[in-house]
Amino acid sequence: MSRSWLVFAHPELKTQWTALQQQSALDTISQNVKEAAEIEGDLQAKVTHAFSGAQAIHSARGELEKKLKSNVTSYIEQGYLYAFGYELPRTLSSTPQPIPSEAWAGKCNWSESSLSFKGLRFVDVSLTTRDIRNTILDRGVVDKTPTNSAGRRGVESAIKAAFNELNKAGEINPKKSKSSHFPKLREFLEQNYPDLPVPPARLKKNTIYKYFSPLFKDL
Repeated sequence: MSRSWLVFAHPELKTQWTALQQQSALDTISQNVKEAAEIEGDLQAKVTHAFSGAQAIHSARGELEKKLKSNVTSYIEQGYLYAFGYELPRTLSSTPQPIPSEAWAGKCNWSESSLSFKGLRFVDVSLTTRDIRNTILDRGVVDKTPTNSAGRRGVESAIKAAFNELNKAGEINPKKSKSSHFPKLREFLEQNYPDLPVPPARLKKNTIYKYFSPLFKDL
């Protein structure tokens, strides 16, 4: 995870990062020192000028790194990227566990590849794409090849079909709240209905509730 913010960066931003890395702070200081010797002003003014270029480079790098990390967190929240990690305490038999997207609201240490959230701590955190995630979870990679434009499943029919399948599998509990079932329903849609007009991770709660609620009430 330590460099995932760069691995999954937008190509244009990645190009900006590469350009900033190619700028030498030491060379800039050396050049500015020569210029400072020729400008008028006291010693403080000359020192400030000598280091101004290097400070600007470091500042630009820091701001861009912050933006790239924020972008990756956004990709995770939107369901474009997924995280796995080892939950502490870790043993020899421990296996990487899927990390819920809401956990990224906690404390993230990029350099240590760790994440802490509400008493939970994950280490050796890594990020991956949807297809690789499904393979890791032994769910297979969904064939996303479209048959024809008219074959796209509507959101309503997909939600109703997902409800029925989950209910058959005993995953719908009428004693629990409707919204508590939404994460599981989104996951089912993601695995079985990847061609929805709206990605499952971005379906609004009101949309799910509209089609889920009548079926839930009939249980």
